[in-house]
Amino acid sequence: MPLKRPFGVTLLLWLVLSLSAWGAVRLFAAFRWWNVLNEFGARLGPLYLSITGAGWILVGAVLLWSLFSGKSWARLAIPISIFLWVMEYWVERMFFEAPRANFFFALILCILLFVLTSVSAFNQKTKRFFVRSEEHEQSNEYSDSART
Repeated sequence: MPLKRPFGVTLLLWLVLSLSAWGAVRLFAAFRWWNVLNEFGARLGPLYLSITGAGWILVGAVLLWSLFSGKSWARLAIPISIFLWVMEYWVERMFFEAPRANFFFALILCILLFVLTSVSAFNQKTKRFFVRSEEHEQSNEYSDSART
């Protein structure tokens, strides 16, 4: 019988889906506006935008698979991925985009996103879910019914 997902795992699932959706939008927007980005000499070129978008789609797919299959390493991989996404956002914002007035708002949102991800990932219920999921898979793998 499948285990009921705790709220923290569901939240991580939505964060990973959001990360994947963002990558997909970035990829398809880069393809759609390729000529315009080249024509106006965008500081972040369409090749970079499409590669990073495809990369986040791939990362999201691996993380989704790991969540649905109950891999214990997913609990640590998701906060690391969110941290890398936030770092990419800030590098692009600070070095390649024009200054904007919402610096502190964006900073607070990024901190809250990372704190929310970390709290969800390191919650005891989340940890128990992944440990039980892994034990459930291992017990089926070595049972008598699996050998026949």
